[in-house]
Amino acid sequence: MANNVLARQSGDDYQAKFFWLNACRLNIPHTCVKQVAWEMSGTFGFDDVVVYYDPATKDPSGGEVIQECYQVKFHVDHKKGFTWEALMDPGFIGNKTESILQRLYKNYESDPDNFKNKRYILVNSWGIDYSNQLAVLLGNNGGIRLNVLFTGGESSVNGRVRKAWKDHMGITNDEILRDVLSTLRIKHSSDDESRLKENLNTHLLLSGLEPIPADQLSSKYNDLIQKLHASGQNIFTKDELLDICKQEKLYVGIKEAEQVYFKAGVRSFYRGAENLHNEVDGISCLLHCFSGRFILDEYSGMEFINSEIDRLANLVISTKFPVLLHLDTHLSIATLLGKRLNPKYGGLDITIIQKTFKGNLMWRPELEKGEEYLAPFWDMESKQIDANSDDIVLSISVTHDITEEVSDFVKKNLTGINSEIQATIKTGIGGNSIKDATHAVLALEELISSVRFLKRKHAIIGRLHIFMAAPVAMAFFLGQRINPLGSATLYEYDYEQQRSKGYHAILDL
Repeated sequence: MANNVLARQSGDDYQAKFFWLNACRLNIPHTCVKQVAWEMSGTFGFDDVVVYYDPATKDPSGGEVIQECYQVKFHVDHKKGFTWEALMDPGFIGNKTESILQRLYKNYESDPDNFKNKRYILVNSWGIDYSNQLAVLLGNNGGIRLNVLFTGGESSVNGRVRKAWKDHMGITNDEILRDVLSTLRIKHSSDDESRLKENLNTHLLLSGLEPIPADQLSSKYNDLIQKLHASGQNIFTKDELLDICKQEKLYVGIKEAEQVYFKAGVRSFYRGAENLHNEVDGISCLLHCFSGRFILDEYSGMEFINSEIDRLANLVISTKFPVLLHLDTHLSIATLLGKRLNPKYGGLDITIIQKTFKGNLMWRPELEKGEEYLAPFWDMESKQIDANSDDIVLSISVTHDITEEVSDFVKKNLTGINSEIQATIKTGIGGNSIKDATHAVLALEELISSVRFLKRKHAIIGRLHIFMAAPVAMAFFLGQRINPLGSATLYEYDYEQQRSKGYHAILDL
């Protein structure tokens, strides 16, 4: 019984923080958030937090959204995972009578005219079962990939899923199934409590509210929303909520410096960047181009991805303000954007929002302070594989040691390799190995110089194969400086173990 009470308390605290995370958006420009509600009736199970937009906002697939309805579930363990069968199991969401799909269909039946302009979002700390067909059906934006689900006949895997879901909801029409599923979003593996607190603190500062001190386990915000709800207040506009926060002495004002940035972002990961499209002035949203670490076949030609990155780069280059850049994306995509934003375009003033164990930090190189950083920055090993070949392999180990995995991959999968260079950061592998943006840039400049020296020494003119485990900001800075290294292929690691359970080439520069 005691464990159940603790689990419930943890869930209530998590839900309260999630409410305030969205409530902060009322006072952040560009979000289009008109109202935010807590424990809202009429949304049939997706009622923990409801966000109302006016005017309608655009979701990553291009549809107009007037309302987001969230079910927020935090678990103290990881004993279950999302499967396509779990969406039909009431017990999976702690209910005795209604499953996720049944609740979704009830919302469809209650308001079919406006249903397509709403999003029903599960925020759940349980992950996805990557051995299940749902791993194939679920896109990076959290939605069901309908173009995949509706392929194959009745006896195919997808056909069996379609039939089971229709039978479960009591429908026979494929088009109704498509309409119902089009609004569902599953945010699995959601942030733990500490990560959510870090994210909330960033939003509190941006919206002019007092952040939660690091030395406090609880916060006044949790208690406040519960007492407001108990008094009959559960839906708030910007002015209403700000008045309450001022009365509670939680409002500290917005720093004017926050207003001078042109805010831009790239998103190919959904987790932690769900609302990025509402919080920046320009975005390249590539969620629908990926399944995990893999580019979907229809985007593998890179035409759309390149055009989106070019469009964002042109926005950044043309702005008259300093740039605050969010990189919720693959390392390779960050490198691609960096290449498009080469420092040769004079006047670029870019600060990266780098996510760290210490929270979100603002990384902006200050090379005039370079004497504060001690070189050399790398332990370098170079071994020749085939003197008659022209390509080079470069492994960059910063946050993880990838030397053995890369060497094994090269032996089994690559041909025409002259040499393999292994670069390991001297400050020690880990999340804190790079101090800041200046450290990252100085280390990269040393690394690029070493690779160029090796190429000249051995007259190597072929392609550079780059494997990297590093902060995403470092990948961006590499892209800005990569031109002298010639043509390159970038690789990503299949962390989710969806397909190769190892490395795969993702794009060429």
